Amino acid sequence: MQGELPVDYSIIIYNHNTDERILNRCLAAVVALDRDGLVTEVLFVDNNHLTPAESLGFVRQFFSKIPNMRGVIIPQEGVKYAAAEAIEKASGKYIVYIDADNEPERDYLQELKRLNAQVEQVGAWGPGNVTVQFIDNVDKHLEEFARMAFRERHEDTLKTAHLMEWQPFYPFGPGLCILSGILKEYVALTKKGRLTSEAKRKIIPGGEDVQIVMLCIKKGYHAGISPALKLNHLIPKEKSSKEYLKKLVFSGAFCFEPALLNVLPERKNILKKKIISPLLFSAKAAKELMAAKFGKPIKFFGAVHFIGSQAGIYQSLEKPLPRFIKKMIATLRLK
Repeated sequence: MQGELPVDYSIIIYNHNTDERILNRCLAAVVALDRDGLVTEVLFVDNNHLTPAESLGFVRQFFSKIPNMRGVIIPQEGVKYAAAEAIEKASGKYIVYIDADNEPERDYLQELKRLNAQVEQVGAWGPGNVTVQFIDNVDKHLEEFARMAFRERHEDTLKTAHLMEWQPFYPFGPGLCILSGILKEYVALTKKGRLTSEAKRKIIPGGEDVQIVMLCIKKGYHAGISPALKLNHLIPKEKSSKEYLKKLVFSGAFCFEPALLNVLPERKNILKKKIISPLLFSAKAAKELMAAKFGKPIKFFGAVHFIGSQAGIYQSLEKPLPRFIKKMIATLRLK
């Protein structure tokens, strides 16, 4: 029986009030995954759901169709709480993150199997082909940037590295596959409020993927992407709005350096060189926002990214934000 065999891949599906149209497509794609020669399990994480997803008829049907699937209910809202419990319950050699708005290709697991067998030094894989699909009408002025923000990519070559500095092709978000042992260590470290014995800073919400991949690198593994790994990232109307995108950009930029520093405390000297003075920070932020008023939306989001990035460096070095920047963040409603 399947339960008596070692599990190759534990698939964690994270669900937080996901649009039912999207959740249906995600679960249908998971049903269709080619599992030939593989033992899998699926942990369906229902995080602080307004209506428990398992109470929905179409979700219950998928529970009967997907092999070795079980639910994990997490009342405390937040990806890191949900992910931590699911990781602890997972029994596979590898853990694959499939968010409820992801639609993996049928051969996703088979390609992972091939990659893990052929390139054993890689501990973290991600898709080289991510197609953002808007399931509702999207503002044409925002569409190009929204595709970037939701990490659309179309690579034609396999790329891996073992570098302690973040690389553009390191895997992030949708379809991430990590050695289970690394993730379980990550959970243990986060529960202690640290990721290394040297760093005692609190975990930065939103930087989990960055920390996981860099922990993988720190443990001696490589990380990378493969064009053979393909999935769709399904985006509803509310997530393609300017309001949503600006908060997504700011939070991603803000958490990046604190997350890296938490794993790699030796980066502190690098950040001391990257930080700019409060006066220059304020002046440059004001200049970029002013220029964005007369340009394409991407200029506005570029200004937001700049503010978030520098604010993250200030946070990392435990320096107070300039008063003007605090006011700007509040006025723009970036948090």
